[in-house]
Order: sequence, then C-alpha cells, then structure tokens
Amino acid sequence: MAEYEPEKKLLTLTNASITGGIFAESSLNIELRGKSAISGEANGIQVLGDLYVFGDGSLHVRGRTNGLFVLHCLSVSGRASLNAEGKRAFRVYRGIHISPLYTINEDKGKASFIPPYLVTLELGEGQTAYLEFKVGDKTERPVDPERSGYWFDNWYADSELTQPYDFGLNRYDDVTIYAGWIKIVYVAFDSWGGTEVPLVEIAYGDCVPVPEAPTREGYIFEGWYADSKLTQEYDFTIPQTENLVLYAKWTKIAEAVYKGIDVARYQLEIDWEAVKSSGVDFAVIRAGYRGYGAEGSLNTDDNFYINIEGAIKAGLDVGVYFFSQATTVDEAIEEALYLLEIIKDYPLTLPVFMDFELASNASGELLGRLYDARLSGEENAEICLAFCRVIERAGYTAMVYAGKDMLSDVLADRLKQEGYGVWLANWTVQTRYNGDYVFWQYSSTGVVEGIKVNTDLNIRYIDSPPKVENIRADAIGTRVRIRWDRVPGVYGYIIYRYDSASGGFMEYARTKGAAITEFLDSKAEAGSRYMVCAYILQNGIEYRGSLSDAAAVPER
Repeated sequence: MAEYEPEKKLLTLTNASITGGIFAESSLNIELRGKSAISGEANGIQVLGDLYVFGDGSLHVRGRTNGLFVLHCLSVSGRASLNAEGKRAFRVYRGIHISPLYTINEDKGKASFIPPYLVTLELGEGQTAYLEFKVGDKTERPVDPERSGYWFDNWYADSELTQPYDFGLNRYDDVTIYAGWIKIVYVAFDSWGGTEVPLVEIAYGDCVPVPEAPTREGYIFEGWYADSKLTQEYDFTIPQTENLVLYAKWTKIAEAVYKGIDVARYQLEIDWEAVKSSGVDFAVIRAGYRGYGAEGSLNTDDNFYINIEGAIKAGLDVGVYFFSQATTVDEAIEEALYLLEIIKDYPLTLPVFMDFELASNASGELLGRLYDARLSGEENAEICLAFCRVIERAGYTAMVYAGKDMLSDVLADRLKQEGYGVWLANWTVQTRYNGDYVFWQYSSTGVVEGIKVNTDLNIRYIDSPPKVENIRADAIGTRVRIRWDRVPGVYGYIIYRYDSASGGFMEYARTKGAAITEFLDSKAEAGSRYMVCAYILQNGIEYRGSLSDAAAVPER
C-alpha cells in the first residue's frame, strides 16, 4: 500500500509494490513500513531535490539506468533498509547523509544501505532499553544497570537466564539480551542502646554474616534475637530470604538481681503471704500522694497501712514511695516531711522513693499541676534533690522514680552527681535507657499470685558498695568522733574497732542511712583505731563494700 500526502511531500510505503518508478519534481520523504519494492524503466526513483528515507521497513529499488537518481542529497535514517539496483545503483549529486552506524555495500550495479542491528535490553519489571551497533561489529557490553533492591548479576542470551551473552561475537541481526538480577536481602541490627551495628546486604538465600558484637557500658551482650520481645534467638546458619531486623539482648551487670512489685490502693486487698510464696523478693508501697489539681493537697494512700504491715509480716523487703506533684522546692520539702511522719514507725529495708512523673487520665492524656508548670530540667532536678536531702537526713536511703523521658540529661546527671539512685520506669522487655539506675519497673501489667488485678513488676540490681573514703577520728573530751565520706545509695555503715585481745578489727557499731556519716564512740580507749564499710541489705543478705583505711585517735 502506498499513500501520498502532498502537503508534507510524504510517501508512505507499507508492503507496497510499485512498477513504473517514482518521479518527484522537488524533494520527497519516504517512510518505510514492512517490505516494499519499486521498479522503473529508466530510474527506479528519480527526485529533482532531496530524498529522505526513514522508518523501520525495507525498500528495493530497480531501474535499468539508475536504481536511484537524486539531484540534491540522499538521507537514510532510523531503521530503514534501502537496496538499489541498475546499471548504476545510485546517482546522488550533492552527497549522502547516513548515520555512522549504517553500512553501504556496493558491487556491480547494486548497493545496499544497511541499518545498524538493534540490541533490545530487557531489564526486568517491564523496563526496556535499546542500543544500535554497526552490522558485523561486536556488541559492546552495556553499562551495568541499577534496580532498587537488587544487585546486577550478568547479561544473558535467553529469558531463562541460563546462557550468558557472548559479547565477543560479530553480529549481523537484531538481538535481545536479558539482565539477570540478584535480590538483595537487607538485615538491620537494632543494638538497643549499644554501639551502632551497620546495615548488612546479602544475596537472597545466603546466610547472614555474624557481625561484630556491639558494646554497652554496664551490660553484657547476650546475642541477637529475631523478635523485639527477645523470645527467639536468631540462627545465623539459616538461609535468609526476607528483609530482617535483629535485636540485641543485654543483661545488666550486677552482683545480684531481685524481683519485686510496687502497689497502691489500686491493687485492692492483697494476700501478702501468697505474694511472698510466688517468688517476689520485695515490695515498694505507695505511702502517700499529692493531688494533681491546682490545690495539690497531701494525702495518705488508703491502703498504705494494711499493705506495709502485711508485706513486712510476710517477710518481704519493703520500701515506700510518694507520688509527687511538687512544682517548687518548698513543696518537695513539704512532701518529704509529710512522708516521714507516715513511715516513722515502720522498719524499712529498701529506699524511700520520690515518684516524680506527670499525671494522666484514663486515655493517657497528660494533665495536672506538674504538667501545667512546664518546668525545665534544672527545675525538676532541684525539686527532686530537695526531697531526697530531707529523706536522707532522716536516716533513710533516698531515690527518685521517673520515666525514661522525665530523666532528662539534667535530672539524671544531677542525681548522679549528688549520689541519689534512680528507679527507672520503662515498660519494655529491655530498656534503651543508658543512664544509671538501681531499680527498673519494666511492666505495668504483671500478674502476681495474691493480687487480683494487674500490678507493676520491678527488678533490683545490687552491687557491693564502693570503699568508704577519707575516714578520720577526732577526740572530743573522753569520746571519739569518727567521720567519713558519704557513699550514695547504701542502707548504712558498719563501724569496726580494733580489738587488742583478738588482734584484729571487730564489728563495733552500725549507722542507718547513707547521709549518716559520723559516729560518736563514748567508750573509746587510748590508741583506739577504726575502720568503716558501707552495706546494702536485701532479703536478709548484706552486700558489704571494702573496708576503709584505718583511722587512729590522736594522742591526748
């Protein structure tokens, strides 16, 4: 079929066969589709201007005199294939314009304009690219393609990707080459507060290489787990076919670990004997609270007395906490004094805690006087320290309960500087908090025998106290005053006096409270010498620190 558009001077040939030749008085454009042929008596095609041949088909032109006669220029482009035949295959007066990739073959009245061969690159996911090369040349290796989530493998001659393509062959026809891909499996490592472990990329079906173990100050690395609840240790010998996140498991370094609960009136009536029998080592009991309304009244927990008496009777180690909503130092002191009055008749073996947290409603919305105060980290720290100082001067060990977010750098640093321990609230299988803490409330939904509703679960970590430093002895009349530097967070101190009869230092007296750092010996003897150690108490076990250096009574 042949169609001519005069305004464009365009002749479209689609599998056409024309006899009698074609004559154009001026320039002519020929678009080739399929295979066409033109023959003429003298010239197959005679154009008295420029001839442009393009398209993706082929044309065979024959004339007795000239296959092609072009008065001006001949241009062949695209994928058009042109063959001319006659006494002279073609006569072109002003030049031939073709791509450098075209090949012209001439031989005894025959000429061929051969287009480059086409290389189709099948890249996957419906993506295709094309390259052209001169007929008879080797196919140049394409630049390796990129594909998100894959590594490029190789170029293949078949769609099944079994036969690598040979780029050393001289080619004369079109070809399709297929990109082979290797799926990437991404393995991320959540070090959970430890040093960073970089992302790993492996080939689909390979095993994950064991990375260098992360480190975390104060913790022992226990391995990688496949789930964030740390119930399934990951097996590095299993081929991996899915993207994966592995989680580091840590164990906090401590000499001893104890399990405990904390309770308030919300836990209703508690069977403390059953709690003890279930394996609970200690209980922290809410003694009182400040209302979170604007008035901020001080209150005793409705179940405090029955809870503390029941826990002590059951043989549990017991501490107390006060839910604070103090917004000033004066209010913090007021809370501490109120609490001391409540607990004065009970033998506590655990610290006294300031519960410093924002109040919230049933839907978790933050509210209340402390929330509204919008205090800075420094202001929070001064309030907590004021509370702790009052408690410690009364002979108790003072600590602060706070959530991971509340323990800003300022609050945590100030507590550490002044030697007050932290009871961390962070409900998770393991905490990402990297500050120091002695107690950890890790769940609010614990089920404990003897308690009818969910309760908070806690862990206490114990290390022996450090050595007591800077001990000195002063004579005061007939008595001797022994003093030493405070050791934070301890239950108390044991004073040893040299016993000449046994030839060694014997336990002589005790003080209670980390802040009680002196002892007055009214029975001092000439040449008396003293040593002191700090200790922590849990489950009837004393964890003692190293003995101080000896201090002697000055000569009178």
